[in-house]
Amino acid sequence: MVKSTLLIVDDDEVMILLLKKLFEKKYTVYTASDGVEAMHCLSQGVAPDLIICDILMENINGYEFIKHLMTSIIYKNIPVIVLSGVPRAELSQQLPPLLKTISKPFDPLQLVNVVETTILKTYDINFMQ
Repeated sequence: MVKSTLLIVDDDEVMILLLKKLFEKKYTVYTASDGVEAMHCLSQGVAPDLIICDILMENINGYEFIKHLMTSIIYKNIPVIVLSGVPRAELSQQLPPLLKTISKPFDPLQLVNVVETTILKTYDINFMQ
């Protein structure tokens, strides 16, 4: 069976290592340290089934990266989970309401559950079309 693919975008190296360790057994995991690197991954043919993205990063931050995804014909249907220390109230003012957000510090089991549920829903939607 082919593994689903995740793209993790975070400028914290420790967080990248933690998330990679959490998901690498079940998923193919790509990482990027900011929005510029993430867009480069996408342009090189990485086709993630889901993106986990921080908000506060150098160069292109999470808000700008997510806006780019949502305005792109190619990338707009990739589900995004925002994993950030930014307060939820601030996130809800800046991000589309349907975007899933998880606050740092987070429960790894909750994140795994949200990732798996989101990927399953995506496959169900694509299968029905």
